[in-house]
Parts: sequence; C-alpha cells; structure tokens
Amino acid sequence: MAALSKKGDEKAFEEITIRYIKLLYSIAAKYNIDGYETQDIVQEGLLSFLIATKTFDENGDASFKTYASKCAKNRFNDLAKKVNAKGAVPKSQIVPIDSLEDKTDDAQNIEDHVLEREYLKTFIKHLDSMLDADEKMVFNMYAQGYSYKEIGEKIKTSPKKVDNILQKIKRKLRGL
Repeated sequence: MAALSKKGDEKAFEEITIRYIKLLYSIAAKYNIDGYETQDIVQEGLLSFLIATKTFDENGDASFKTYASKCAKNRFNDLAKKVNAKGAVPKSQIVPIDSLEDKTDDAQNIEDHVLEREYLKTFIKHLDSMLDADEKMVFNMYAQGYSYKEIGEKIKTSPKKVDNILQKIKRKLRGL
C-alpha cells in the first residue's frame, strides 16, 4: 500500500490512513500541547502520515507502521517544541509514548471503519477545496520530502515564503 501511495494513488493513502487512524489517535492523545486539541494534533499526524507514505523505504528494516508512528511522534515533538520556543519542552507537557503498547484493535468493527473512511474522504475533499493552486503545489512538494529551500527554488521564492504558505495551510487544516 505504501508503495502505491508513494506513486500518488489516493485510494492507497486512504486505505493506509483508515488502517492506522486509531494508532494515530492513540499517539496524539498522549500529547498535551498548549493551544492544540487532540483533533488538531491528529491533523498534524495525518500530514506526517502523508509524508511517511512518500518517504517510506520498503527495503528498510522498519515496517510502515513503525516508520509512520515514528514520523508522527517526531512531528508531535516538533510541534510541542515550537509552541514552547523559549526553551526546552517541559516534561509535564509531553507524555513518554515509546514505552506504551499499541492499543489498536485488529478486529475493528464495521461501524468504526465506515466512520473513519467517511472522515478521511471528507478531510481529503475539504483539503482539496480549501487550498489554492500554489498551496497545493507547496503542500505536495513538502509531502514528497522536499526542504523549504528546495521548494523555494522550484517555485522561485524564499524558504521563508514557503514556511508562511505551510503555516497558512496548517491554519486552514485546524478549521476542518
């Protein structure tokens, strides 16, 4: 599935997200970041999953589940650090999750599956309708692993402008 998603198959990304959405919620619920609700953190996690599908190496040692979980944890940690930019993130704001067991249930009931699928379809539809052409281009390049500098070079703008565009996208996502 990750290989198909890497090639741009939206259905494959949808299936991956449905498969791992409970895992993403369980990881996000462990973070307490000022100004962010769990749903906001999950939105950040969905972005990390999209990036994970684009950067996952099928020939590596880690499974996609392990890799995507690590990407989400890293993104949440970065978000917590950014919110507390004056210094180190207080330990009271981050709950260690490396020692937590995966609480996902492989025997997912049909109702949860349908609700998650509908949520994802709605998310993708809203994302597509909310972003203008420039934002879509920047978002897609960012999701493919390009750096701010590389994106800026491709669209002939500064890395700061790229950061501003990505921040605007994140603000829009919080409204979903």
